[in-house]
Amino acid sequence: MLEVFGHQVNRGEKAYFTIPVGELAHKAMVKIPVIVAAGTESGPTLWINGTVHGDELNGSYGAWELTRELPLSSFKGTLIVTPIANPLAFECRNKISAVDSMDMDTAFPGDPEGMFTQRIAYILYSEMKKHASALINFHTMATPYKANPYSVRKLVPGVGPKVNETAEGMQRAFGVVANCVVDLSGSTNELPGVTSGALDITCLQDGIPAFMGEMGQGGKIERPYIDAAKTGIQNVMRYLGMMEGDIVRPKRQVLITKRRFLRIGQGGFMTMRVAPGDEIKAGSAMLDIHYYGDVVEQMKAAGDYYIIGARENPVVSTGDRIAFVGTQWREWA
Repeated sequence: MLEVFGHQVNRGEKAYFTIPVGELAHKAMVKIPVIVAAGTESGPTLWINGTVHGDELNGSYGAWELTRELPLSSFKGTLIVTPIANPLAFECRNKISAVDSMDMDTAFPGDPEGMFTQRIAYILYSEMKKHASALINFHTMATPYKANPYSVRKLVPGVGPKVNETAEGMQRAFGVVANCVVDLSGSTNELPGVTSGALDITCLQDGIPAFMGEMGQGGKIERPYIDAAKTGIQNVMRYLGMMEGDIVRPKRQVLITKRRFLRIGQGGFMTMRVAPGDEIKAGSAMLDIHYYGDVVEQMKAAGDYYIIGARENPVVSTGDRIAFVGTQWREWA
């Protein structure tokens, strides 16, 4: 028998419940949904988390569908899914909470006496740390950007080789074309803010192998990427020995070792000329921009890039991100 957030679940059972995590000013209770699927035999516990940012839906939806479809006799161990980790941000489909303006992915392992977001992170992570053998942390690109599914694994100083080895195996097994590895012992300036407090980093520091599955575009339900999440979860389960069967990988996988955001220097209305998955050379046209006049200017690539994500929303101001790119990549043979 398992006990998750105080709810008892027997082997060979599924459970759905919500847990209270706090109260709004008008006394409405805020709750997080939890799904537990306990296989008929004991084994590892794979924790799947989603919607740390409120507009990130595809991975959460895929995990929910899979727990409904997967026979409990078909796997060993336990799936625990927290599909809406940040209900405050989810309410507005925004990256941050409107209640305290915090980004939950800087809040782990949380604080039981902190701000609302920190308290939710504490409740969630305290239970995760008890049970999780491994974690898939689902995200998406932000709403204005199109992206194919890709994965992200972080190399965190002080994390043991066995944890890193398992995390790498999970990431490879997940089975998407583009796969990023970010070495946090250096400084590539690819992230515009702090990296401490991220859920995957916190898990790795506590000996829980973890990686991020970035499943398309924020604010949308995209069927191909929901299906990719479901396939990826089952691939990871096979890698962890929870399921039998072959891991389903694409014919080609790419390992991206350096990344950066590209920003535009002027405002206007743009037409993107590149798409996620493109590999372009320096000098290639990336976008055209105008302001309803006769002059159309073109932005060209300053280097060789692997396009991870490209802006879809055409209205841009100075400094807006127009693409997320790999600047160093190779075949992951």
